[in-house]
Amino acid sequence: MNPAPLILVVDDTTCISDIIRHVLQGAGFRTRAARNALEGVALARLERPDLILMDILMPGMDGSMVSGSMKETDELKDIPVVLLSAMPEEEIRRRATDCGAAAFLPKPFRHEELLRCVERVLATSATRKEAS
Repeated sequence: MNPAPLILVVDDTTCISDIIRHVLQGAGFRTRAARNALEGVALARLERPDLILMDILMPGMDGSMVSGSMKETDELKDIPVVLLSAMPEEEIRRRATDCGAAAFLPKPFRHEELLRCVERVLATSATRKEAS
Protein backbone atom coordinates (compact mmCIF):
# COMPACT_ATOMS: atom_id res chain seq x y z
CA MET A 1 0.00 0.00 0.00
CA ASN A 2 1.34 3.45 -0.92
CA PRO A 3 1.74 5.94 1.91
CA ALA A 4 -0.28 9.14 1.83
CA PRO A 5 1.40 12.02 -0.01
CA LEU A 6 3.90 13.99 2.05
CA ILE A 7 3.44 17.76 2.05
CA LEU A 8 6.09 20.14 3.33
CA VAL A 9 4.71 23.39 4.76
CA VAL A 10 7.23 26.26 4.80
CA ASP A 11 5.98 29.32 6.67
CA ASP A 12 7.65 31.54 9.26
CA THR A 13 4.32 32.08 11.07
CA THR A 14 3.93 29.04 13.28
CA CYS A 15 0.18 29.38 13.83
CA ILE A 16 -0.48 29.47 10.07
CA SER A 17 1.77 26.47 9.52
CA ASP A 18 0.00 24.59 12.32
CA ILE A 19 -3.46 25.33 10.87
CA ILE A 20 -2.41 24.22 7.38
CA ARG A 21 -0.87 21.03 8.73
CA HIS A 22 -3.99 20.29 10.81
CA VAL A 23 -6.25 20.68 7.76
CA LEU A 24 -3.97 18.50 5.61
CA GLN A 25 -3.60 15.79 8.24
CA GLY A 26 -7.38 15.78 8.71
CA ALA A 27 -7.66 15.02 4.99
CA GLY A 28 -5.23 12.10 5.28
CA PHE A 29 -1.97 13.73 4.14
CA ARG A 30 1.36 13.37 5.90
CA THR A 31 3.04 16.68 6.72
CA ARG A 32 6.35 18.19 7.76
CA ALA A 33 7.05 21.84 8.57
CA ALA A 34 9.92 24.28 8.16
CA ARG A 35 10.14 27.80 9.59
CA ASN A 36 12.13 29.41 6.79
CA ALA A 37 13.29 28.88 3.23
CA LEU A 38 16.72 27.42 4.02
CA GLU A 39 15.24 24.93 6.48
CA GLY A 40 12.59 24.10 3.89
CA VAL A 41 15.14 23.33 1.17
CA ALA A 42 17.17 21.16 3.57
CA LEU A 43 14.05 19.26 4.62
CA ALA A 44 12.95 18.88 0.98
CA ARG A 45 16.31 17.27 0.16
CA LEU A 46 16.02 14.93 3.13
CA GLU A 47 12.31 14.03 2.98
CA ARG A 48 11.57 14.34 -0.79
CA PRO A 49 7.97 15.57 -0.30
CA ASP A 50 5.30 15.15 -2.94
CA LEU A 51 4.39 18.85 -2.66
CA ILE A 52 5.67 21.99 -0.95
CA LEU A 53 3.38 24.75 0.30
CA MET A 54 5.56 27.83 0.78
CA ASP A 55 4.90 31.35 1.99
CA ILE A 56 6.40 34.06 -0.19
CA LEU A 57 7.22 36.66 2.45
CA MET A 58 9.75 35.16 4.85
CA PRO A 59 12.97 36.48 6.36
CA GLY A 60 16.08 35.85 4.25
CA MET A 61 15.12 34.20 0.97
CA ASP A 62 11.50 34.53 0.05
CA GLY A 63 9.38 31.69 -1.28
CA SER A 64 9.46 32.78 -4.92
CA MET A 65 13.28 32.93 -4.88
CA VAL A 66 13.47 29.46 -3.37
CA SER A 67 10.94 28.03 -5.80
CA GLY A 68 12.94 29.42 -8.71
CA SER A 69 16.24 28.04 -7.41
CA MET A 70 14.65 24.62 -6.78
CA LYS A 71 13.70 24.41 -10.47
CA GLU A 72 17.43 24.66 -11.28
CA THR A 73 18.38 21.81 -8.92
CA ASP A 74 18.11 18.29 -10.36
CA GLU A 75 17.10 16.63 -7.09
CA LEU A 76 14.34 19.19 -6.33
CA LYS A 77 13.11 20.40 -9.72
CA ASP A 78 10.23 17.90 -9.96
CA ILE A 79 8.70 18.75 -6.57
CA PRO A 80 5.73 21.04 -7.21
CA VAL A 81 5.59 24.22 -5.14
CA VAL A 82 2.43 26.12 -4.26
CA LEU A 83 3.17 29.67 -3.13
CA LEU A 84 1.06 31.21 -0.38
CA SER A 85 0.77 34.93 0.23
CA ALA A 86 -1.36 37.78 1.49
CA MET A 87 0.14 39.99 -1.23
CA PRO A 88 -2.20 41.39 -3.89
CA GLU A 89 -3.39 38.57 -6.12
CA GLU A 90 -2.19 40.08 -9.41
CA GLU A 91 1.36 40.51 -8.13
CA ILE A 92 1.50 37.02 -6.66
CA ARG A 93 0.24 35.42 -9.87
CA ARG A 94 3.06 37.09 -11.78
CA ARG A 95 5.69 36.05 -9.24
CA ALA A 96 4.37 32.48 -9.11
CA THR A 97 4.52 32.20 -12.90
CA ASP A 98 7.97 33.78 -13.11
CA CYS A 99 9.53 31.36 -10.62
CA GLY A 100 7.93 28.18 -11.96
CA ALA A 101 5.53 27.53 -9.08
CA ALA A 102 2.79 25.00 -9.78
CA ALA A 103 0.13 27.30 -8.30
CA PHE A 104 -0.50 29.99 -5.76
CA LEU A 105 -3.05 30.38 -3.04
CA PRO A 106 -3.86 33.86 -1.70
CA LYS A 107 -4.17 34.27 2.07
CA PRO A 108 -6.56 34.13 3.74
CA PHE A 109 -7.99 30.99 2.21
CA ARG A 110 -10.71 28.56 3.19
CA HIS A 111 -9.83 25.01 4.16
CA GLU A 112 -11.74 23.73 1.14
CA GLU A 113 -9.70 25.98 -1.19
CA LEU A 114 -6.47 24.66 0.29
CA LEU A 115 -7.51 21.04 -0.17
CA ARG A 116 -8.77 21.60 -3.73
CA CYS A 117 -5.48 23.29 -4.68
CA VAL A 118 -3.38 20.53 -3.10
CA GLU A 119 -5.39 17.77 -4.77
CA ARG A 120 -5.24 19.50 -8.17
CA VAL A 121 -1.48 20.04 -8.04
CA LEU A 122 -0.82 16.50 -6.80
CA ALA A 123 -3.01 15.05 -9.61
CA THR A 124 -1.18 17.14 -12.22
CA SER A 125 2.19 16.08 -10.81
CA ALA A 126 1.20 12.40 -10.84
CA THR A 127 0.07 12.69 -14.47
CA ARG A 128 3.41 14.23 -15.44
CA LYS A 129 5.35 11.48 -13.64
CA GLU A 130 3.34 8.77 -15.41
CA ALA A 131 3.98 10.41 -18.79
CA SER A 132 7.76 10.48 -18.29
